[in-house]
Amino acid sequence: MTTGQRNIPYESEIRLILQTAMVLFVYTVVIGILNGTDLVDFDRKPLLTHVHIGTLGWLTMAVFAGALWLFGVAGEERMEMRWLARTAPLIALLYNITFLTTDGMARPIFGTLMLVSIVSFFVWGLLRARVTTMSVPHLGLLAGLATSVVGAVFGILNAVRIAQPDSSLSQTLGDAHPAMMVVGFLVPVGMAFIEWTVRPGSISERASRLGQFQIVLPFLGGIALATGLLVELDPLIKLSLPLEVIGLVIFLVRMVPTMRGISWLDSGVARHGVTATIFLIVNIGILVYLIGNYADDIEAAPVRLLLALDHSIFVGLLTNVILAMIALTLRTPRAAWVDHAVFWGTNIGIAGFVVGLLSDQTHLIRTFTPVLGAAILLAIAVHLLDVVKGWAPSGSTSEA
Repeated sequence: MTTGQRNIPYESEIRLILQTAMVLFVYTVVIGILNGTDLVDFDRKPLLTHVHIGTLGWLTMAVFAGALWLFGVAGEERMEMRWLARTAPLIALLYNITFLTTDGMARPIFGTLMLVSIVSFFVWGLLRARVTTMSVPHLGLLAGLATSVVGAVFGILNAVRIAQPDSSLSQTLGDAHPAMMVVGFLVPVGMAFIEWTVRPGSISERASRLGQFQIVLPFLGGIALATGLLVELDPLIKLSLPLEVIGLVIFLVRMVPTMRGISWLDSGVARHGVTATIFLIVNIGILVYLIGNYADDIEAAPVRLLLALDHSIFVGLLTNVILAMIALTLRTPRAAWVDHAVFWGTNIGIAGFVVGLLSDQTHLIRTFTPVLGAAILLAIAVHLLDVVKGWAPSGSTSEA
């Protein structure tokens, strides 16, 4: 396919990754609806699978697709990257099956295969960065892949610790792993996808100095937080806060002027970037409160606070902009009511859900969970139909 006169590289692989990600995400959404409405009381394994399909089957696959889009160059496609992209969704599926079925060594084994996929994408992106105009979205995805490598290592070691309780591996891996994935991985990736959604042309613009700091500071903040939790060093944990907050402020200074001209009443993808920004602010706010009050004992933090932190970034930020990114790249026309239903259902649903968690109001969680879930399932159904109908991407890769 072409966009203007430009061929889109790895388009079949991007299509496969996004299609598989959407299919896998159905599990996460359905389990979330049943659990949030208290219709089913799930045990630990289905809930772990719910979380890890959300992170690996949905978020990581979206990053892989975005990386192929941004760093790929038509005419320079490599067969090994094609095979890597084609096998990554299968590896993610198999790895998540281990969360559903076992606590044994199968988890770290398949986790290692997932790590190989992530490392391969990161190394490829790093090599392509030398000959690519590095925009803020490029930098954000590359930073996300880097922290995902570290987070995956922590996750594998933690899985070994669970499978072999008599090992000498530290229990702090259980805190460092999610911290790296929730903060270190998702904040720079979220900023990248927001900018791509709000200003699609930004992927062809070299990142300014402010844009570079915007990505680098949260990246370092995520490293500081996870490392501090791993070695139980409170000053390092607290160091993450100014890095995250300053990065957020820079992001707002750069993006708010553009966002002022975006209407929430007009169908389209840009408004997803605006609401995702609100949830980014909420997420960093929760993180500041969490570390400010529980840095010396994260396990003492209320579970609802940790769930609000996770869902504000998983859904409010990332799912918002991933749905927008998919719509941006699959420009198949659809009814305006679908855009409105997806946008308002997703954002009203996640807002009510997070408020319910923060205020400990179970009735709010039960009310807004099905609203959120139905909107996401509608989006998935429509986007899968878009994929079946055809591939008509927009935007362009940036080259040196």
